[in-house]
Amino acid sequence: MNQFNRFKKHIVFLLLLAIALPFFLFMTSSAAYGANLDWIEDKPWLKGILLFLVSFIINRFVGNINSDEQVNSSKVYEGEVITIENNFESEKEVLGFYVNWLTPGANSYDSLKTNYQYIDMVAPFWYTLQPDGEIRTRYGGFQYEVDSFARNRNIKILPLINNSQESNTMLTDPEIRARSVYNIVDLVQKYDFAGVNIDFEMLPPWTRNAYTAFIRQLSTELRKINKMITISVFPKIDVPLELQGAYDYAALAPLVDRVVIMAYDKHWSTGPAGPIAPIGWVEENIKYALEYFPADKIILGVANYGYDWANGYGQDLASKEAMELANKTGAEIYWHDIYQTPYFYYWEDGKKHEVWFENSNSLAFKLDLVNKYNLRGIGIWRLGNETADFWKTINNKFNKSD
Repeated sequence: MNQFNRFKKHIVFLLLLAIALPFFLFMTSSAAYGANLDWIEDKPWLKGILLFLVSFIINRFVGNINSDEQVNSSKVYEGEVITIENNFESEKEVLGFYVNWLTPGANSYDSLKTNYQYIDMVAPFWYTLQPDGEIRTRYGGFQYEVDSFARNRNIKILPLINNSQESNTMLTDPEIRARSVYNIVDLVQKYDFAGVNIDFEMLPPWTRNAYTAFIRQLSTELRKINKMITISVFPKIDVPLELQGAYDYAALAPLVDRVVIMAYDKHWSTGPAGPIAPIGWVEENIKYALEYFPADKIILGVANYGYDWANGYGQDLASKEAMELANKTGAEIYWHDIYQTPYFYYWEDGKKHEVWFENSNSLAFKLDLVNKYNLRGIGIWRLGNETADFWKTINNKFNKSD
Protein backbone atom coordinates (compact mmCIF):
# COMPACT_ATOMS: atom_id res chain seq x y z
CA MET A 1 0.00 0.00 0.00
CA ASN A 2 2.83 2.42 0.89
CA GLN A 3 4.54 1.69 -2.42
CA PHE A 4 1.28 2.42 -4.24
CA ASN A 5 0.92 5.77 -2.42
CA ARG A 6 4.48 6.70 -3.30
CA PHE A 7 3.79 5.79 -6.93
CA LYS A 8 0.71 8.05 -6.95
CA LYS A 9 2.74 10.93 -5.48
CA HIS A 10 5.35 10.52 -8.19
CA ILE A 11 2.67 10.58 -10.90
CA VAL A 12 1.11 13.74 -9.44
CA PHE A 13 4.52 15.42 -9.24
CA LEU A 14 5.36 14.55 -12.85
CA LEU A 15 2.03 15.93 -14.03
CA LEU A 16 2.58 19.17 -12.14
CA LEU A 17 6.08 19.40 -13.52
CA ALA A 18 4.85 18.88 -17.08
CA ILE A 19 2.31 21.69 -16.65
CA ALA A 20 4.47 24.22 -14.83
CA LEU A 21 7.97 23.66 -16.22
CA PRO A 22 7.40 25.17 -19.69
CA PHE A 23 5.93 28.31 -18.09
CA PHE A 24 8.77 28.48 -15.54
CA LEU A 25 11.47 28.08 -18.18
CA PHE A 26 9.96 30.83 -20.27
CA MET A 27 9.60 33.20 -17.35
CA THR A 28 13.24 32.73 -16.33
CA SER A 29 14.63 33.04 -19.84
CA SER A 30 15.85 36.11 -21.67
CA ALA A 31 12.83 35.86 -23.95
CA ALA A 32 10.61 36.90 -21.05
CA TYR A 33 12.45 40.15 -20.51
CA GLY A 34 11.29 41.72 -23.75
CA ALA A 35 7.90 40.06 -23.82
CA ASN A 36 4.61 41.76 -23.07
CA LEU A 37 3.43 39.99 -19.93
CA ASP A 38 0.43 42.21 -19.20
CA TRP A 39 -1.87 39.33 -20.10
CA ILE A 40 -0.73 37.55 -16.94
CA GLU A 41 -1.59 40.53 -14.76
CA ASP A 42 -5.02 40.74 -16.43
CA LYS A 43 -5.77 37.14 -15.40
CA PRO A 44 -5.03 36.93 -11.67
CA TRP A 45 -6.64 33.51 -11.40
CA LEU A 46 -4.21 32.10 -14.00
CA LYS A 47 -1.29 33.83 -12.35
CA GLY A 48 -2.28 32.34 -9.02
CA ILE A 49 -2.47 28.81 -10.40
CA LEU A 50 0.89 29.09 -12.16
CA LEU A 51 2.62 30.64 -9.17
CA PHE A 52 1.25 27.89 -6.95
CA LEU A 53 2.55 25.17 -9.24
CA VAL A 54 5.98 26.77 -9.61
CA SER A 55 6.20 27.35 -5.86
CA PHE A 56 5.27 23.70 -5.29
CA ILE A 57 8.19 22.55 -7.42
CA ILE A 58 10.78 25.15 -6.37
CA ASN A 59 10.30 24.62 -2.66
CA ARG A 60 10.60 20.86 -3.04
CA PHE A 61 7.51 19.85 -1.15
CA VAL A 62 8.50 21.82 1.95
CA GLY A 63 5.46 22.01 4.19
CA ASN A 64 4.29 25.08 6.04
CA ILE A 65 4.89 25.50 9.72
CA ASN A 66 1.68 24.91 11.59
CA SER A 67 0.51 28.32 12.76
CA ASP A 68 -2.30 26.81 14.78
CA GLU A 69 -0.03 25.21 17.38
CA GLN A 70 -1.30 25.37 20.93
CA VAL A 71 -0.29 28.58 22.71
CA ASN A 72 1.99 27.83 25.66
CA SER A 73 2.46 31.03 27.60
CA SER A 74 4.32 32.35 30.59
CA LYS A 75 5.36 35.75 31.87
CA VAL A 76 8.60 37.25 30.56
CA TYR A 77 10.51 40.37 31.49
CA GLU A 78 12.99 42.26 29.34
CA GLY A 79 15.77 42.12 31.92
CA GLU A 80 15.81 38.33 32.13
CA VAL A 81 18.60 37.63 29.65
CA ILE A 82 18.45 33.95 28.80
CA THR A 83 21.84 32.23 29.03
CA ILE A 84 22.71 29.01 27.21
CA GLU A 85 26.20 27.59 26.95
CA ASN A 86 27.86 28.81 23.75
CA ASN A 87 30.19 26.96 21.40
CA PHE A 88 32.28 29.50 19.47
CA GLU A 89 34.13 28.38 16.36
CA SER A 90 34.72 31.82 14.83
CA GLU A 91 34.24 35.47 15.68
CA LYS A 92 30.71 36.58 14.94
CA GLU A 93 29.92 39.69 12.91
CA VAL A 94 27.21 42.21 13.72
CA LEU A 95 25.77 44.28 10.89
CA GLY A 96 23.54 47.19 11.87
CA PHE A 97 21.05 48.63 9.40
CA TYR A 98 20.92 52.40 9.75
CA VAL A 99 18.22 54.91 8.77
CA ASN A 100 18.36 58.70 8.64
CA TRP A 101 14.76 59.33 9.64
CA LEU A 102 14.15 60.12 13.28
CA THR A 103 11.61 57.94 15.04
CA PRO A 104 10.86 59.23 18.56
CA GLY A 105 13.11 57.30 20.92
CA ALA A 106 14.52 55.13 18.12
CA ASN A 107 17.40 57.14 16.66
CA SER A 108 19.91 55.10 14.62
CA TYR A 109 22.76 57.57 15.18
CA ASP A 110 22.37 57.52 18.97
CA SER A 111 22.36 53.71 18.89
CA LEU A 112 25.49 53.63 16.73
CA LYS A 113 27.35 56.00 19.05
CA THR A 114 26.29 54.12 22.18
CA ASN A 115 26.86 50.55 20.95
CA TYR A 116 29.63 50.86 18.37
CA GLN A 117 31.86 48.42 20.24
CA TYR A 118 29.49 45.59 19.28
CA ILE A 119 29.10 46.59 15.61
CA ASP A 120 31.38 45.40 12.79
CA MET A 121 29.49 46.73 9.77
CA VAL A 122 26.85 49.38 9.24
CA ALA A 123 24.48 49.54 6.25
CA PRO A 124 22.95 53.03 5.97
CA PHE A 125 19.76 53.31 3.92
CA TRP A 126 20.98 56.14 1.69
CA TYR A 127 20.36 55.19 -1.95
CA THR A 128 17.82 53.76 -4.42
CA LEU A 129 18.65 52.38 -7.88
CA GLN A 130 16.26 53.81 -10.46
CA PRO A 131 14.83 51.96 -13.51
CA ASP A 132 17.19 53.92 -15.79
CA GLY A 133 20.26 52.82 -13.82
CA GLU A 134 20.79 56.12 -12.02
CA ILE A 135 21.15 56.26 -8.23
CA ARG A 136 18.79 58.48 -6.26
CA THR A 137 19.64 59.78 -2.80
CA ARG A 138 17.14 58.78 -0.11
CA TYR A 139 16.22 60.19 3.29
CA GLY A 140 18.87 62.90 3.26
CA GLY A 141 21.54 60.69 1.76
CA PHE A 142 25.16 60.54 2.84
CA GLN A 143 25.86 61.75 6.37
CA TYR A 144 29.42 62.81 7.01
CA GLU A 145 29.13 62.35 10.78
CA VAL A 146 28.03 58.72 10.39
CA ASP A 147 30.78 58.02 7.86
CA SER A 148 33.45 59.65 10.04
CA PHE A 149 32.27 58.03 13.28
CA ALA A 150 32.25 54.54 11.76
CA ARG A 151 35.61 54.84 9.99
CA ASN A 152 37.35 56.08 13.13
CA ARG A 153 36.22 52.92 14.90
CA ASN A 154 37.03 50.47 12.08
CA ILE A 155 33.36 49.80 11.33
CA LYS A 156 32.86 48.88 7.67
CA ILE A 157 30.35 51.05 5.79
CA LEU A 158 28.18 49.14 3.31
CA PRO A 159 25.52 51.54 2.06
CA LEU A 160 22.16 49.89 1.49
CA ILE A 161 20.96 50.30 -2.09
CA ASN A 162 17.36 49.30 -2.65
CA ASN A 163 15.40 49.08 -5.88
CA SER A 164 12.77 51.38 -7.31
CA GLN A 165 9.70 49.21 -7.76
CA GLU A 166 8.37 51.24 -10.67
CA SER A 167 10.12 48.94 -13.14
CA ASN A 168 12.74 46.18 -13.32
CA THR A 169 14.55 47.47 -16.42
CA MET A 170 17.75 48.08 -14.43
CA LEU A 171 17.91 44.28 -14.21
CA THR A 172 16.32 43.06 -17.41
CA ASP A 173 17.83 45.49 -19.95
CA PRO A 174 21.53 44.56 -20.48
CA GLU A 175 22.57 48.12 -21.32
CA ILE A 176 20.82 49.65 -18.31
CA ARG A 177 22.11 46.82 -16.12
CA ALA A 178 25.70 47.65 -17.13
CA ARG A 179 25.05 51.35 -16.41
CA SER A 180 23.64 50.45 -12.99
CA VAL A 181 26.73 48.44 -12.12
CA TYR A 182 29.00 51.26 -13.26
CA ASN A 183 27.14 53.83 -11.15
CA ILE A 184 27.27 51.66 -8.03
CA VAL A 185 30.99 51.01 -8.42
CA ASP A 186 31.55 54.73 -9.03
CA LEU A 187 29.64 55.54 -5.82
CA VAL A 188 31.71 53.05 -3.81
CA GLN A 189 34.94 54.53 -5.14
CA LYS A 190 33.81 58.14 -4.63
CA TYR A 191 33.29 57.66 -0.89
CA ASP A 192 35.71 54.74 -0.46
CA PHE A 193 33.00 52.55 1.05
CA ALA A 194 33.94 49.01 2.11
CA GLY A 195 31.32 47.70 -0.32
CA VAL A 196 27.53 47.69 -0.64
CA ASN A 197 24.43 45.94 0.59
CA ILE A 198 22.02 45.26 -2.27
CA ASP A 199 18.50 45.07 -0.86
CA PHE A 200 16.23 44.47 -3.87
CA GLU A 201 12.74 43.42 -2.81
CA MET A 202 9.36 42.67 -4.42
CA LEU A 203 11.09 41.37 -7.55
CA PRO A 204 8.82 39.27 -9.81
CA PRO A 205 9.96 35.62 -9.96
CA TRP A 206 10.56 35.95 -13.71
CA THR A 207 13.44 38.39 -13.02
CA ARG A 208 15.39 35.55 -11.40
CA ASN A 209 18.02 35.25 -14.16
CA ALA A 210 18.25 39.01 -14.61
CA TYR A 211 18.83 39.59 -10.89
CA THR A 212 21.54 36.92 -10.86
CA ALA A 213 23.18 38.49 -13.93
CA PHE A 214 23.15 41.88 -12.18
CA ILE A 215 24.77 40.49 -9.02
CA ARG A 216 27.34 38.61 -11.13
CA GLN A 217 28.38 41.77 -12.99
CA LEU A 218 28.47 43.85 -9.83
CA SER A 219 30.44 41.18 -7.98
CA THR A 220 33.02 41.02 -10.77
CA GLU A 221 33.57 44.78 -10.75
CA LEU A 222 33.64 45.21 -6.97
CA ARG A 223 36.09 42.37 -6.49
CA LYS A 224 38.44 44.01 -8.98
CA ILE A 225 38.79 46.91 -6.52
CA ASN A 226 38.75 44.70 -3.41
CA LYS A 227 35.29 45.77 -2.20
CA MET A 228 32.60 43.65 -0.55
CA ILE A 229 29.29 42.71 -2.10
CA THR A 230 26.53 41.77 0.32
CA ILE A 231 22.89 41.11 -0.47
CA SER A 232 19.69 40.95 1.55
CA VAL A 233 17.19 38.29 0.48
CA PHE A 234 13.89 36.88 1.64
CA PRO A 235 13.81 33.42 3.23
CA LYS A 236 12.44 30.55 1.15
CA ILE A 237 10.43 28.39 3.54
CA ASP A 238 6.79 29.37 4.07
CA VAL A 239 7.27 32.63 2.15
CA PRO A 240 5.16 33.49 -0.93
CA LEU A 241 6.86 32.85 -4.25
CA GLU A 242 6.12 36.42 -5.30
CA LEU A 243 8.49 37.58 -2.56
CA GLN A 244 11.31 35.03 -2.75
CA GLY A 245 11.16 33.55 -6.26
CA ALA A 246 13.73 35.93 -7.80
CA TYR A 247 16.55 34.78 -5.50
CA ASP A 248 18.49 31.84 -6.95
CA TYR A 249 20.40 30.79 -3.84
CA ALA A 250 22.61 28.29 -5.68
CA ALA A 251 23.67 30.76 -8.36
CA LEU A 252 24.16 33.65 -5.93
CA ALA A 253 26.27 31.80 -3.37
CA PRO A 254 29.67 32.07 -5.14
CA LEU A 255 29.02 35.69 -6.17
CA VAL A 256 28.60 37.35 -2.78
CA ASP A 257 30.70 37.87 0.34
CA ARG A 258 27.72 37.91 2.71
CA VAL A 259 24.02 37.14 2.38
CA VAL A 260 21.54 38.54 4.89
CA ILE A 261 18.58 36.18 5.28
CA MET A 262 15.77 38.53 6.34
CA ALA A 263 14.19 36.11 8.80
CA TYR A 264 11.43 38.38 10.04
CA ASP A 265 7.92 39.52 9.12
CA LYS A 266 6.50 36.01 9.19
CA HIS A 267 3.46 38.03 10.23
CA TRP A 268 3.20 41.58 8.93
CA SER A 269 1.06 44.68 9.16
CA THR A 270 -1.68 43.74 6.69
CA GLY A 271 -1.91 40.08 7.67
CA PRO A 272 -3.25 38.31 10.74
CA ALA A 273 -1.60 38.92 14.10
CA GLY A 274 1.21 36.58 15.07
CA PRO A 275 4.93 36.24 15.81
CA ILE A 276 7.37 38.31 13.74
CA ALA A 277 10.04 35.61 13.71
CA PRO A 278 8.92 32.31 15.29
CA ILE A 279 11.99 30.29 16.17
CA GLY A 280 10.99 27.11 14.29
CA TRP A 281 10.43 29.07 11.08
CA VAL A 282 13.75 30.84 11.48
CA GLU A 283 15.62 27.57 11.98
CA GLU A 284 13.97 25.91 8.98
CA ASN A 285 15.08 28.81 6.80
CA ILE A 286 18.62 28.65 8.15
CA LYS A 287 18.81 24.96 7.29
CA TYR A 288 17.48 25.64 3.81
CA ALA A 289 20.00 28.44 3.20
CA LEU A 290 22.84 26.18 4.35
CA GLU A 291 22.09 23.84 1.47
CA TYR A 292 23.36 26.56 -0.87
CA PHE A 293 25.45 29.10 1.05
CA PRO A 294 28.47 28.26 3.21
CA ALA A 295 27.83 29.08 6.86
CA ASP A 296 30.57 31.71 6.97
CA LYS A 297 28.69 33.79 4.39
CA ILE A 298 25.30 33.76 6.10
CA ILE A 299 24.18 36.73 8.18
CA LEU A 300 20.92 36.02 10.00
CA GLY A 301 18.61 39.01 9.80
CA VAL A 302 17.07 39.70 13.21
CA ALA A 303 14.33 42.15 14.13
CA ASN A 304 13.99 44.54 17.05
CA TYR A 305 10.46 45.69 16.38
CA GLY A 306 6.90 44.41 16.43
CA TYR A 307 3.33 45.15 15.37
CA ASP A 308 0.29 46.34 17.28
CA TRP A 309 -2.75 44.76 15.59
CA ALA A 310 -6.28 46.13 15.86
CA ASN A 311 -9.17 45.91 13.38
CA GLY A 312 -7.12 43.77 11.00
CA TYR A 313 -4.12 46.09 10.69
CA GLY A 314 -0.79 46.08 12.52
CA GLN A 315 0.98 49.34 13.36
CA ASP A 316 4.73 48.84 13.54
CA LEU A 317 6.55 49.83 16.70
CA ALA A 318 10.08 49.55 18.05
CA SER A 319 10.85 46.93 20.68
CA LYS A 320 11.41 49.64 23.26
CA GLU A 321 8.07 51.20 22.31
CA ALA A 322 6.33 47.84 22.82
CA MET A 323 7.73 47.64 26.34
CA GLU A 324 6.64 51.20 27.07
CA LEU A 325 3.17 50.50 25.67
CA ALA A 326 2.75 47.45 27.90
CA ASN A 327 3.74 49.51 30.95
CA LYS A 328 1.46 52.38 29.96
CA THR A 329 -1.60 50.18 29.42
CA GLY A 330 -0.89 47.86 32.34
CA ALA A 331 -0.75 44.87 29.97
CA GLU A 332 0.83 41.66 31.12
CA ILE A 333 3.59 40.47 28.78
CA TYR A 334 3.45 36.75 28.01
CA TRP A 335 5.97 34.37 26.53
CA HIS A 336 5.06 31.90 23.80
CA ASP A 337 6.96 28.69 24.54
CA ILE A 338 6.72 27.36 20.97
CA TYR A 339 7.50 30.53 19.04
CA GLN A 340 9.97 31.79 21.69
CA THR A 341 8.72 35.35 21.47
CA PRO A 342 6.78 37.79 23.70
CA TYR A 343 3.29 39.14 23.15
CA PHE A 344 0.51 40.92 25.03
CA TYR A 345 -3.04 42.24 24.73
CA TYR A 346 -4.66 45.49 25.76
CA TRP A 347 -7.90 47.38 25.18
CA GLU A 348 -8.22 50.96 23.93
CA ASP A 349 -11.40 52.84 22.97
CA GLY A 350 -13.32 49.58 23.05
CA LYS A 351 -10.91 47.87 20.65
CA LYS A 352 -8.81 44.85 21.50
CA HIS A 353 -5.15 45.16 20.53
CA GLU A 354 -2.75 42.25 20.05
CA VAL A 355 0.98 42.99 20.12
CA TRP A 356 3.75 40.63 19.05
CA PHE A 357 7.33 41.87 19.14
CA GLU A 358 10.98 40.87 19.39
CA ASN A 359 13.11 41.63 22.44
CA SER A 360 16.38 40.57 24.07
CA ASN A 361 14.93 37.22 25.14
CA SER A 362 13.64 36.23 21.71
CA LEU A 363 16.95 37.47 20.27
CA ALA A 364 18.81 35.07 22.57
CA PHE A 365 17.22 32.07 20.85
CA LYS A 366 18.15 33.41 17.41
CA LEU A 367 21.75 33.91 18.49
CA ASP A 368 21.82 30.35 19.78
CA LEU A 369 20.92 29.25 16.25
CA VAL A 370 23.74 31.39 14.84
CA ASN A 371 26.14 29.61 17.18
CA LYS A 372 24.59 26.19 16.62
CA TYR A 373 25.03 26.39 12.84
CA ASN A 374 28.20 28.51 13.08
CA LEU A 375 26.79 31.27 10.88
CA ARG A 376 28.83 34.39 10.20
CA GLY A 377 26.70 36.65 12.38
CA ILE A 378 23.57 38.79 12.49
CA GLY A 379 22.09 41.79 10.69
CA ILE A 380 19.88 44.00 12.90
CA TRP A 381 16.88 45.78 11.42
CA ARG A 382 17.30 48.41 12.62
CA LEU A 383 19.64 50.43 14.86
CA GLY A 384 17.71 52.47 17.43
CA ASN A 385 14.68 50.23 17.97
CA GLU A 386 16.30 48.18 20.71
CA THR A 387 16.68 48.39 24.49
CA ALA A 388 20.02 48.19 26.28
CA ASP A 389 19.35 44.52 27.11
CA PHE A 390 19.43 43.76 23.39
CA TRP A 391 23.16 44.56 23.32
CA LYS A 392 23.79 42.73 26.59
CA THR A 393 22.40 39.60 24.95
CA ILE A 394 24.67 40.05 21.92
CA ASN A 395 27.65 40.40 24.22
CA ASN A 396 26.57 37.37 26.23
CA LYS A 397 26.15 35.15 23.16
CA PHE A 398 28.97 36.41 20.97
CA ASN A 399 31.52 37.65 23.53
CA LYS A 400 31.76 40.89 21.55
CA SER A 401 33.39 42.82 24.40
CA ASP A 402 36.46 40.60 24.01
